[in-house]
Amino acid sequence: MDIKEEALLCAISRVLVYHPLSGRRLLEEAESVERLLDAGASFVSRLIGSEEIANLLFSESMLSWGRQEALWMRSRGVKLISIVSESYPKLLKETPFAPFMLYYRGSAALADDTVKSLGVVGTRMATDYGRESCSAIIAGLVKHVRKLRIISGLAVGIDSCAHRAALDNSIETLCVLPCGIDSIYPSRHRELAVRILESGGVVTEYPRGTKPLKHNFLQRNRIIAGLSEAILVVESRIRGGSMSTVDFASSYNRDVFAVPGRIGDVNSYGCNYLINKNIAQLCLNPSTIVSSMRWTNEHISDIIQQPSLFSTSDGLKEKILLSLSPVRGIDINQLSLKTGQDIQTLQLLLIEMTIEGLARNSSGLWIKT
Repeated sequence: MDIKEEALLCAISRVLVYHPLSGRRLLEEAESVERLLDAGASFVSRLIGSEEIANLLFSESMLSWGRQEALWMRSRGVKLISIVSESYPKLLKETPFAPFMLYYRGSAALADDTVKSLGVVGTRMATDYGRESCSAIIAGLVKHVRKLRIISGLAVGIDSCAHRAALDNSIETLCVLPCGIDSIYPSRHRELAVRILESGGVVTEYPRGTKPLKHNFLQRNRIIAGLSEAILVVESRIRGGSMSTVDFASSYNRDVFAVPGRIGDVNSYGCNYLINKNIAQLCLNPSTIVSSMRWTNEHISDIIQQPSLFSTSDGLKEKILLSLSPVRGIDINQLSLKTGQDIQTLQLLLIEMTIEGLARNSSGLWIKT
């Protein structure tokens, strides 16, 4: 794509960013940016029914601005991916309100449909239980899924936990921003975003300079749902961004999974509600997701068919309980040394023991209840 075509794409993105259907129709009817450039303002005016917008798009000032934007993106390694491009993610394109333009920077191939994609969302006020559940499930998926991508929104809490768990387990991860690609939101996660660029990518539908406005977060959630084959909810209140992502996912016929929480925990009201209403499948371990999504042809243990983590885990739980005290906490590394179990197995068992009321986590230390 030459600089003139990129300049026009930038102009279209700026003018129609909050009108995705108009932008999509414009690009799909034209079939290519080159043809759209040749067709000019009259073609655009007939197509979207606005001579004013058409003239604005092809004005000298707007195309000059677009050229500067295109040059800036080239200098930063940012790719412009239109909905008519072969590089556009196929799953996202299937959705009715797909962005007509994506700004993307990273190493992941967004259109690679051999990669299994899981969106992970949850509360910004994540507890130790939520973070450990999120990390353990993502780490466990590595055993069954050869090519996996974790998608989230870089927010404080479960989002950032999901990205870090993916990075720690050499899993590709993608973050979707509610602002322009020239800034990171929240700013405290700038270093995390840099790590993500090395083994995944950062994507947004918003032009450079767009602030993280409230409306943008809701629109961002439709992209997370659209990019994902399934959504995992880990700790969510009954209202909020996570639940809006679930709404989008359900409307796109995506599978939804939720990690249960204690009945009195406000941060788990949303997850428990989704499970109770059969909107989401109960998820206690990674095999639940793998089995339901048919993400592997390899033999998977019978734990998939079990409502608990492991059908033979009672003895291990007893061993863990003997190592715990009701008054003095112990961290998971010490618990691993005492029980002889690896940390990943302990994490999964402790999640179930928390749900059963046998143990709890207090500031990173495990206590018998």
